[in-house]
Amino acid sequence: MSGPVGPALFDRLMQGLGPFESAPYVAVGVSGGADSMALALLLARWTADQGGRLLALTVDHGLRADSGAEAAKVAAWMAARGIEHRILSWDGEKPVAGIQAGARHARLRLLADAAAGQGILHLALAHHADDQAETHRLRADRSSGPQGLSGMPAIREMDYLRLIRPLLPVTKDRLVATCQAFGQEWVEDPSNRNPVFARGRLRLSESVGAAEVRSSLNAARARAEMDGQVARLLSLHARFQPEGWVLLNQDLFQQPPDLVQPVAASLLRAVGGSAYPPSPAALADLVAGLREQPDQGRTLAGCRFMPLAGGWRLLREARNLQGPVRFRGGGVPVTWDGRFRLSAERDGDYTVRALDEGLWRRALADRPALSRIDMPAALRWTLPSVLSGDRLLAIPHLAYLASGMPDPAVSMVPLVSVPAVPARFAVVTATDDII
Repeated sequence: MSGPVGPALFDRLMQGLGPFESAPYVAVGVSGGADSMALALLLARWTADQGGRLLALTVDHGLRADSGAEAAKVAAWMAARGIEHRILSWDGEKPVAGIQAGARHARLRLLADAAAGQGILHLALAHHADDQAETHRLRADRSSGPQGLSGMPAIREMDYLRLIRPLLPVTKDRLVATCQAFGQEWVEDPSNRNPVFARGRLRLSESVGAAEVRSSLNAARARAEMDGQVARLLSLHARFQPEGWVLLNQDLFQQPPDLVQPVAASLLRAVGGSAYPPSPAALADLVAGLREQPDQGRTLAGCRFMPLAGGWRLLREARNLQGPVRFRGGGVPVTWDGRFRLSAERDGDYTVRALDEGLWRRALADRPALSRIDMPAALRWTLPSVLSGDRLLAIPHLAYLASGMPDPAVSMVPLVSVPAVPARFAVVTATDDII
């Protein structure tokens, strides 16, 4: 397909990324390139048709001398179109190595924080089919596994909003044609074809084409199918507990290894609080060991498999837990050990730390009835406790509040870097074929 992206096609692409509220408020990252300018104009028309609003956000990364002027130019273009716009500055020190990766992470953080600060639920980025094909090729060259080869998801759930990529099925030339159809100028970022960077070298080689586009789409469909199978196995064989552990049925590890390994990877990240899974070789050894010797405990990625009758208790290891984290009552919530987010309503200075044996004995002396709680010490030691100075105030999971002390009104929610059962990998194509 060629030619600009019209309203009907863009509406189908957005439908595949729903649901949206009745009058959607959407944020879009706009660098000024043809891709993001096309997306901003398409979204402006789409949100207006839905009775919604659009906020365009431009990050001035400060990595090139003319980045500020380019951001100002984007602001002028948005103003001419009547599109609400803000410039976000990336302040502070810049990385010496891994500049492009550092810039991507900083840009996404700035965009997400700005959107969430306005109560926006959807942040749109302009990655397109050519970007997806390049990502597939780069990961294939690095011998990435099936999940990596699937590339970027069309929908990514973040802490406070959803990141959406409506243009993943659309090629770069169609986005250029879309800008031309709108009569819209754009800027060219010279770093996009800088041979210093791997992606720049790949673009200069002009070796990525239709074959990579097809391969990336096939890999994405395979990942979507795998996500569905992983979710099914977890629903049948895993029971998640509020203390951050999982009860596993022994039948789980009797399933085919190519299914059990991604299940194990998801579980380990969810329980251990790590953003990255163990190596495929380590996962294979774990699955084989649990299958062949189910009565023996195993550890991997900061997690522990404790044998039970007919299965295991999968929990965080007590060693290498995060140290104490201080926070202010009535202030911003804090994350502890990558697994729990805590806050306190009552004003004061607090500390969250692991419930070690010393703190447990203090709690027992204050509230002897706690001894009736059926919980192994290995699990209890992984729970967070809240202190004021050196005084134990609360153990949220055990509903414990210290006698004679003011209630800090602690709120706590489980938090995992990667959910064990995330949203299924979304694949959207330029036709009505939407997974």
